[in-house]
Amino acid sequence: MIKFFRRIRFNLMSENKTSRPASRTGRYLKYAIGEIILVVIGILIALQINNWNEQRKDNKRAKDYITRISEDLERSLELSEKLLEQNKSILLAVTETQKLIERGTELTTSEKKTLDYSILWFPRTTYQLPDMLTYEEMKESGDLGLIKDIDLRNDLAEFYSYTRQVKTVYEKLSRNIENQHEVFNTEIRTYTNPETLDLTFSYDIKSMSQNTIFINTFSRMTTHWRGYVYFMERVHRQSKDLLKKVRNYD
Repeated sequence: MIKFFRRIRFNLMSENKTSRPASRTGRYLKYAIGEIILVVIGILIALQINNWNEQRKDNKRAKDYITRISEDLERSLELSEKLLEQNKSILLAVTETQKLIERGTELTTSEKKTLDYSILWFPRTTYQLPDMLTYEEMKESGDLGLIKDIDLRNDLAEFYSYTRQVKTVYEKLSRNIENQHEVFNTEIRTYTNPETLDLTFSYDIKSMSQNTIFINTFSRMTTHWRGYVYFMERVHRQSKDLLKKVRNYD
């Protein structure tokens, strides 16, 4: 293409050299117009090439972002599934423990295991939530527009916002449980084996059953752990649905 324009320019210059003086003005005018046209065409071509290069870079960045978002969602799905299973196990133990305490009779071996498991886990409320680090990076750098699918972009924004809300709820539930330790300490004593790091618990099931404040306070744990299960179920479900959409994104 460049050689073609150069040939035209060369021909115009040759004609100017061999033509009469009277006609050279017209030839020079044509030459000047040709030069302007060549410059404009050159600029347009350069701009188009630059646009192609920028678009190619944006497409590559968008593809890299989508790959990383997919990886983040895979980790979110894996982590939320693990936490959901654990939360359900704790919720079941806590609800069964409340029944055992209210009953107030001697415990069987399996019932004692359930109560001990509940005592061990119900205060442990600091859990890591899935992070959307790639989305945060895109948001801070202003690159969210690289995801051309508006619906997908909105879904990512809603999921990110929801996980932040869940984190706030979990922190509140954790504080509520920690604020009740004084009540639990009236009935439960903990022993630690420094060699094996095993924990054992001492309590009087009959005394616990007669302590109305203790029972009422412990019953609130079922509500808290229901919250943990409920919100983690939604995080898990949304992670799975969003991962499918991201994988189908072109």
